[in-house]
Amino acid sequence: MRLKVSCLGVVAAVLVAGVALAGPPAGEPLRLGVVSFYNPRLMYLKYQPLVDYLTQRTGRRWELTISGSYDATVADLCSGRLAVAYLGPFTYVRAQRACGATPVVQLQTHGQATYRAQIMVRADSTISSVAELRGGSFGFGAPLSTSSHVVPRGMLEAAGLRVGTDVRCRYYGHHERAARAVLLGEVDACGVRDIVGARFVDRGLRLLAASDPIPNFPLVVGPTASVDLRRGLVRVLVEEPAADPATRRTVAGWDEELAGGFALPPDNVFEQVRATAIRVLGPRALFAPEAELECGAGNR
Repeated sequence: MRLKVSCLGVVAAVLVAGVALAGPPAGEPLRLGVVSFYNPRLMYLKYQPLVDYLTQRTGRRWELTISGSYDATVADLCSGRLAVAYLGPFTYVRAQRACGATPVVQLQTHGQATYRAQIMVRADSTISSVAELRGGSFGFGAPLSTSSHVVPRGMLEAAGLRVGTDVRCRYYGHHERAARAVLLGEVDACGVRDIVGARFVDRGLRLLAASDPIPNFPLVVGPTASVDLRRGLVRVLVEEPAADPATRRTVAGWDEELAGGFALPPDNVFEQVRATAIRVLGPRALFAPEAELECGAGNR
């Protein structure tokens, strides 16, 4: 089920030359698609300011479209229903394979082009290494989550643990739900992205292990995206904040995930994610339905 949130911002009366974006007819909104990484209220608080900013700066009305399914978001991007999608790295490489989707800009959380996956346990847990999770249970987010499934699963296997055999698996859909499952004692550990893990350190969890750096989230366009759309996104998300202090202050006021702004992604920056996914999930990682990639689903 998809939740649509209309933009609150008002279209600017005067447009900077060259910023207006092509796309659906002028009366229809351009849609920014985001997978429901978090609970609906937090999703709105995080991403609606970005959507409002795009409305104010591009001369087109934008709409936030939240989907509970990673696969549905990719399908909507490839079909043109979404103008842009905010995707995790693994979901992006699947979209690239599915329809040639391309990243236009890349998130710079805390000024960094990378982030990390974290394995968290209860603060009072006696577990001191990933290998000690043998015989225990692990909470993942969604099967297509880079930092809440693919990378933590790879970390478990690197510690010599067969996921689904040596460690029991449960899937919670969201990073926060996986973290809360550890707090409640439903599982012994969980995988989350770093900014989520940091919020739970003061709420009863502690860091057990962190991954190597992962390329940060891109904003991705489908194969039919116009040159004007691509250039317009680069202008309002990269060039204008770099040139204008007032615009930088606006961006800095967004949620911490987005407040570092965006940059142009280096070429082939997501190839390491592609290779990791295939190694951890098997040769069908880039096209199998989400459910088939869960541990114990028989995909290996």
